[in-house]
Amino acid sequence: MIDGYAKNGCYKEALMTFRKMWLNEDVSIDQHLLCSVLCACGGGNAYNVGRCLHTFVVKLGFELNVSVMYCKIGDMDSGSRLLETDSTRGTNIVSYTSLIDEYVEADQIDKALTIFADLKRKNIEPNEFTFSSLIKACANQASLEQGVQLHALVFKCNLNQDPFVSSVIVDMYGKCGLLDHSIRAFNKISKANEYAWNSLMGVFAHHGLGHEAIDVFNKMLVQELEPSAVTFINLLNACSHSGLVKEGLSHLDSMEKVYKITPRSEHYSCVVDLLGQAGKLEEAENFINKMPFEPNAYAWCSLLASCRKYSDQKRGELAAEILKKLEPENSGARALLSNIYAKEQQWEDVRSVRKTMKDENVKKLPGYSWVDVDNKVHVFGVEDWCHPHKKEIDLKLDSLLSKIVEAGYVTDTDSVPLDLEYDMKVKVLHRHSERIATAYAPIHLPIGKPIIVKKNIRVCVDCHSAIKLISKVEGRKIILRDNSRFHHFADGSCSCKDFW
Repeated sequence: MIDGYAKNGCYKEALMTFRKMWLNEDVSIDQHLLCSVLCACGGGNAYNVGRCLHTFVVKLGFELNVSVMYCKIGDMDSGSRLLETDSTRGTNIVSYTSLIDEYVEADQIDKALTIFADLKRKNIEPNEFTFSSLIKACANQASLEQGVQLHALVFKCNLNQDPFVSSVIVDMYGKCGLLDHSIRAFNKISKANEYAWNSLMGVFAHHGLGHEAIDVFNKMLVQELEPSAVTFINLLNACSHSGLVKEGLSHLDSMEKVYKITPRSEHYSCVVDLLGQAGKLEEAENFINKMPFEPNAYAWCSLLASCRKYSDQKRGELAAEILKKLEPENSGARALLSNIYAKEQQWEDVRSVRKTMKDENVKKLPGYSWVDVDNKVHVFGVEDWCHPHKKEIDLKLDSLLSKIVEAGYVTDTDSVPLDLEYDMKVKVLHRHSERIATAYAPIHLPIGKPIIVKKNIRVCVDCHSAIKLISKVEGRKIILRDNSRFHHFADGSCSCKDFW
């Protein structure tokens, strides 16, 4: 009962059941029971109860899983100290994996990798959960070099056919931009389960390959695997990135009618994005108003982004006003509204939005891009960046600009939402972070190796046009991941077909 309560998130009930058993029942205590109770303490943030139990556990000689409790409540330092100070705990992969998983959830991948290195030094065999957690972290941070090394260790530990490990490997290569590697990893799975199929579908969605994602879905059905809510989130995202409105609406309709899956807010938000990206802003707004529950911030943010794309000021102002109430500290909503005004050259409104942000201490997220070269991450901001090879990069930027101008590049000054002279706008665009990263990478990467650039916000229209031409004049394949999807540039064109 205690274990069942803990696993289903009923932490208070788990602790009350333990108390009742302790007071009224003549039941022996073992390490399995204590581990369940400690997990309930962790999940329910019952820190003081957990520390009392820790003392009791030590007296009984069952210390092995106490670190799990500390990890669950976010006290990773205590959990880590327990692993370091007690040599008898060195054989417990569960405690190590719990600590790794919590560091990953806290977005502290370096500490997670340090714990992993420690368990390897102690000759403790990592299991499928250890690898799944670490590779998932590499996927989220697009850490390709570390992900590849972990993939090699997966083979060494004979876990390459584990369905969960295989699924995160497929996801990892996809999020690092290597679509072909992701497909190959999937094809090597002898018997793919629904998690692996969902991972591949998600990869195609992230790379804007809607028809391919739908094809994966159909093949999954042929294998007689049941689609889940996650399956349809991937499908709807794929349709949104590819402008497949009819197909996306059809899949939403089939969720309840065919597969008995009740759509959640995430599914409805995907459809808002689907309609908005395709320019159907009135339909998107009507869809939001007809939702069976209150639309979340993501739905309104999707509509606002589409209003910026298609210059719909009235709906944009409505969406921004609602977002301000839902998420007062969301700088992205204010920035998008400011961009709508800037596109119409309403500079007074732009200044008003920026003043409001300053008065309310809402700070705009700065844009930056990064590339991995020689096992080192090189980060670039807009203009105010410092790098040992700055002069070399400046020369390369100027050289690239000359080449792409000859190839037909025309500056899109609408991509600069500031009231500046034309020449200043050109200069600002020339120093956008993705442009700098794209100029730096080919200087040090061998010919034939793709250039992979990551960016924390959406790539601007001007940089998208410029990088298309850079791929042509340099004869290089360039892969750019922004905050929503991948762009594959080659020979002057992009995989998104200018729809993003």
